[in-house]
Amino acid sequence: MKLALLAAAWLVGLLLGFQLDVPTRPLLMLGASTLPLALILAMMRRSVWPAILVGVLLLGIWRVEITETPTMPLVARQSQQVTVRGKIADDPEAASRTTRFVLNIDAIDRGSGWQQLGGKSLVYAEPPDSLISSREPPYFRKGDFLTLQGTLQNPEPPEATDDFDYPAYLASQGISGVLWSRQAEWVLEKSANHWTTGWLFDLRQELSQSLESALPMPHSALAQALLLGIRGTLPPDVVQDFRSTGTSHLLAISGMHVGILLVIATGASAWALGRRRQVYLLLPFLGIWMYALLSGLPISVVRAALMGTVYLAVLGLGRPRSALPPLAISALIITALDPLALQQISFQLSFAAMAGIIIALPYQARVSAAMSQWISDSSRWWTVWLNHLAGWLVAALIVSLGATLATLPLVAFNFGRIPLMGIPATIIVLPMLPFILGGSLATAVAGLIHPALGQVVGVAAWVPLSYLLGVVSNSPGPTVSGGWITAPLVWGWYLALGSLLIEPRGWGFLKQLTRRLRLGATSPDPAPTGQLRPTGLTSTVIGVGLILVVANVFLWGQLLSRPDGNLHVYFLNVGQGDSTLIVTPNGRQVLIDGGPASESATTALSDVLPAWDRSLDLVALTHLDADHSRGLLEVMDRYQVEAALVGIQDSTAALYPQWQAVIDRNQASVIKLVAGQRLTLDDGVVLETLHPSASPLSGSPSGFSSNRNNNALVFRLVYQEISFLFTADIEAEAERQLLQSSSDLDSDVLKVAHHGSKTSTTEAFLAAASPSVAVISAGVKNRYGHPHHDVLTRLQQAVGADQVYQTAQQGRIEFITDGYSLWVESQK
Repeated sequence: MKLALLAAAWLVGLLLGFQLDVPTRPLLMLGASTLPLALILAMMRRSVWPAILVGVLLLGIWRVEITETPTMPLVARQSQQVTVRGKIADDPEAASRTTRFVLNIDAIDRGSGWQQLGGKSLVYAEPPDSLISSREPPYFRKGDFLTLQGTLQNPEPPEATDDFDYPAYLASQGISGVLWSRQAEWVLEKSANHWTTGWLFDLRQELSQSLESALPMPHSALAQALLLGIRGTLPPDVVQDFRSTGTSHLLAISGMHVGILLVIATGASAWALGRRRQVYLLLPFLGIWMYALLSGLPISVVRAALMGTVYLAVLGLGRPRSALPPLAISALIITALDPLALQQISFQLSFAAMAGIIIALPYQARVSAAMSQWISDSSRWWTVWLNHLAGWLVAALIVSLGATLATLPLVAFNFGRIPLMGIPATIIVLPMLPFILGGSLATAVAGLIHPALGQVVGVAAWVPLSYLLGVVSNSPGPTVSGGWITAPLVWGWYLALGSLLIEPRGWGFLKQLTRRLRLGATSPDPAPTGQLRPTGLTSTVIGVGLILVVANVFLWGQLLSRPDGNLHVYFLNVGQGDSTLIVTPNGRQVLIDGGPASESATTALSDVLPAWDRSLDLVALTHLDADHSRGLLEVMDRYQVEAALVGIQDSTAALYPQWQAVIDRNQASVIKLVAGQRLTLDDGVVLETLHPSASPLSGSPSGFSSNRNNNALVFRLVYQEISFLFTADIEAEAERQLLQSSSDLDSDVLKVAHHGSKTSTTEAFLAAASPSVAVISAGVKNRYGHPHHDVLTRLQQAVGADQVYQTAQQGRIEFITDGYSLWVESQK
């Protein structure tokens, strides 16, 4: 209790220091005066604690006063062109079109010269060619020193997250601005990373790539977020599902994750090694710090790991009677090192989560004891295993409930919204967290040994990840306003929870519940002496059985996913872009284009191909515009690709260096195509190249982008009597050249050029193609207005309104043919 009083006095001093502006010299004089006061009280045989507490309180105020804080605001206006210098503070993540990282800014130039400035900015930057040619994605690294030019803005919430206070979330991490940069200069002499930092970054990247190779999207992205803290590849719809259900905190590794891992690791270590010697505490200690290393050592995880270490240390010195000592020591250490942490939401949430878990531990121990009593009366080995599992699940639910209840008021108070499904959804999915972490780690390590082994072991991670995704995506997400959650209510909530720290047995209904569990578990008859227990042989049999089950799932999955003898053409829903998958009757797979974002094609493919299918026979890059090519960069890294089909490549395109780098990195074969070349994909399945000709089109009045469009690859896929025409982004000029050539344009299915732009799909070209069905690949309410009204009218007149399909309306569109008949299936 004395330690708790010291911590309370220190924290009160910090809070007063944030509110008051007191000179440091008088504070030191007042603090020093408490020492003789304590001596006088001791000589008078009175308690010295009042003097000590006052001294600690004054010391807390003094600690705040000597803490340096930024004096110049980062964002002077809502939007401003600036140049900044600084060092990358975290592990960069590949965003959909750029690379995202946090920059510690040293200086800023707003147009009137350099000014020294301390602050943090969230940066979205395109890598310079020097990094593209020398590194793998995401190109930037923690510790790089950069000079960036771009637009500096105040943080604003995304349009799809009106109920999420994004600026407050960034402010909790000390980030006060967002910089959008298209020009970055890498300062080599200042960017030398420490060998430990470089080793850690490389390890995380290798584990991340291993997960990408072993698991489909979005499972691999979710595993990267939960195990490694890498969230850049999470699809936007998955992120929105987590936010709408109030479970987005699960995506950010924090005190809740470390606390759950600490409890599970401590219990497992005690079960395996026993509690007689304190060596069993070594396993959870190594576990939480290994998790912190794998997650990239973000400050929130380091703080949580420090709290866990203190708890284990107190536990090792002598089982604590309450959770107050470890919590008090942790609060003292963390806030002494960084007093500003007390004001950061990330620290408050991490501390609250760990506190809630530690508070729940006595109740978890009682339930476990009750389950153990129940187990001791069992006479069948399978009942023993079942009760072990039930006891673990009940304990996990209690710990999860403790963490959720401890963080709920902070979330409501700081973000102003209360997701009604947040608590039940969190409690339901958190018990799966250890299986997700363990399965993901095993999958990543197995993938480093061999990709095929990673895919087999990946089943252990795929199952709990699918459970988590299923719960989040199928849970309704209504929210209510949290504006009525005031500071007094928050303090009252935590005072009520704090009472459990002082007297864990104070709630009568919990005592009665524990008593009933014990009474219900007690058998009136003595347990038979010959009862079966799990022996080493039994455990081996169970282990072999589980391996056989996994092997059967894998083999049956392979059998059920065999080709059906038909040609399948999938027009994938990738937003404002193009991506088409062709699967031949014998199972050969060809991907044409990859969509506008790095995860576009990989996410779409995961909904079509089996989870273990990580190979493509061919990929085709029609042209280097980002809405067609950016997604292929990720496909080339994530899938085993036999060869890449390309046409005329524009070396001035922004993505040309990245495309060349990914080809070199994966040592991919490249096949250059011109009009007249034919590829036999399967028996009776031919891919004809219709465009461009050997002499590229040039001089288009629309500029370089139009040149790339008009020189894009155009394919005609023929299977017996059914044909498809893929027109990429060609415009009227290329259509005229195709009409003048001897190419056969007649096709049953037309992929409409350039997303239905008014510069394409002329009447003459449409008449020559004479399709029966048309498909438009475009984004919902895209800023270009695609498809254009005139084009849509022409298509409807040519094929009928019900035969014009749009990915923006129907989602993924699949055509199935046996070579003579044609069937269409849409996602919506």
